[in-house]
Amino acid sequence: MEPVITSEVVVAYSQCPRKAYLLMFSPDNGEPHEYTCILDQERRENQERYIDLLKQKHTDVQPYDAENLRKGSEILVNAQLRADGLEAGCSVLSRVEGKSALGKHNYEPTICVGTHTISKEQKLEVAFVGHVLERLQNKPPVVGKIIGMNGSSHTVKLENASKDLLPILEPIQEWIGDGSSEPPPIVLNKHCSLCPFQQPCQAQAEREDNLSLLNGITPRVMRQYERKGIFTVRQLSYLFKPRKRKKRSRNPPPVTHKVELQALAIRENKIYLQELPEIARQPVELFLDIEGIPDRGLYYLIGLLVCQGDATEHHSFWADTDQDEMLIWQQFVDKATQYPDAPIYHYGSYEPRAIPALAKRYQTDAESLTQRLVNVNGYIYGKVYFPVRSNGLKDIGTFIGAKWTSPDASGLQSLVWRHYWEETLDTHYKEILMTYNTDDCQALKILIDEVSKIQQSADTLSEVDFADKRKKPTTEVSEEIHSQFGTILKFAHFDYDEKKISFRKDLETNESTQDRREKRKHAAYMSNQKFVNIEQKAKKVIKVGRTKICPKCGYKRLRKTEKTSHRTIIDLVLTKNGIRKNVIRYEGVQGFA
Repeated sequence: MEPVITSEVVVAYSQCPRKAYLLMFSPDNGEPHEYTCILDQERRENQERYIDLLKQKHTDVQPYDAENLRKGSEILVNAQLRADGLEAGCSVLSRVEGKSALGKHNYEPTICVGTHTISKEQKLEVAFVGHVLERLQNKPPVVGKIIGMNGSSHTVKLENASKDLLPILEPIQEWIGDGSSEPPPIVLNKHCSLCPFQQPCQAQAEREDNLSLLNGITPRVMRQYERKGIFTVRQLSYLFKPRKRKKRSRNPPPVTHKVELQALAIRENKIYLQELPEIARQPVELFLDIEGIPDRGLYYLIGLLVCQGDATEHHSFWADTDQDEMLIWQQFVDKATQYPDAPIYHYGSYEPRAIPALAKRYQTDAESLTQRLVNVNGYIYGKVYFPVRSNGLKDIGTFIGAKWTSPDASGLQSLVWRHYWEETLDTHYKEILMTYNTDDCQALKILIDEVSKIQQSADTLSEVDFADKRKKPTTEVSEEIHSQFGTILKFAHFDYDEKKISFRKDLETNESTQDRREKRKHAAYMSNQKFVNIEQKAKKVIKVGRTKICPKCGYKRLRKTEKTSHRTIIDLVLTKNGIRKNVIRYEGVQGFA
């Protein structure tokens, strides 16, 4: 049976082509994440509520079938649209006036989702539903609607949706036509945490030492390295080259993360310093971690660790409901203002966004709090390279000795625990969340202590090395050898003769500037003519097939043109009697995206 292209496959392709392939052809669809199951359940409940509301407002609400579609019922619900190997589920079809293959009417799609905010994947889904609907009624719908969990309706224009869908549908249809048995290569990304195929892909990436194991390696970056013959993290580690800052540059270069240095740190299991961190420790320090539900803009747990010398005290401000958010915000502000000179350490960008949002929501002057915020990631990004695959607090914290009570603790899992708390009010989930928040604050303190230790003792710590100037103990003999090699390299530059002092008297010449210019033109012409003669001596012409997919983006189809390109390669062939020159000419048709 030929596979069918569904909404799930299309959305999956936009996230990861391999995921889409496995959904279509793999006999095992994997184990969905708990959070995905929760969103599916929320979606079904939201759809039921919305349909019940429509039945109260409209009298002509009918289930979807071919007869009601042709008859032109005002509202069709629970539609399963099928056309030309495409299949899409649609919550509601709304009739609008206008000629189509159905008659004097046509329909516009509406889907219900299990979230409050609308994502680009959900917009792509309603665009695909509109595309399938266009195949049925022979007229594209003008708009589609997305109904969020709070009942709000979001309108999506579908007039130009085909332009976004075709680059996705064409390669999927080629899979079906070609019967390809090989899935696309593994490229780990931010969507992997929700993917049902995460475990097998992660295991295979570990075996291959895949480049995408490093955070920040995108498909485009991978293709660039693969053109250079770099396919593994270990191979990437050998590309790092120390850079010297130019003497004349006044402004320091921008801070960038170098994946080559990250790979080197992993290979040698060392902490590499591109720049020495500078942290001014204070007698009293605060460590902050906020837990929330980004989809709803809700913050339900604020953890604050107060450190005064060797004494530490942790405070957890918990909100049972949305209405308690104001209370925990005020409790946090009161506690933080008791230490006006203490820096507030946090990790990442979540807390700097949460505090201004809460201050605006409850009309609080939080400028003093915002000025005291210190992002610990700023001391690490592009400066300190731990032998881990990402700069996440969990990865670095685990390396330096921090521990989390729950083995599957993560920001995504915290959303699952909070959902279960709201559904059951079981104190077990509340305790798990509060413990997880405390562990994050403790890990942040351990990280600050570790960075301070590196700052003070980088020269003596064996596990720490400098990226631009390695710490290598050498003897006097080795130092002399290195000095001699340095002198040799200095004299080996191609422009060395130009820098020497010459006592030879230059020959006088009466050549004018115009004569010298003509000579240069003639030399350039002869050089080009020589290459043209070589091309004419090509003994073999190889026709290169046209590439169908753009090599830069990886998914856009290339259109055929009448123009041709050619390149002549001079190859040296070793024979029994010596070396023979072989001239090969490659020809191919150009294409454009």
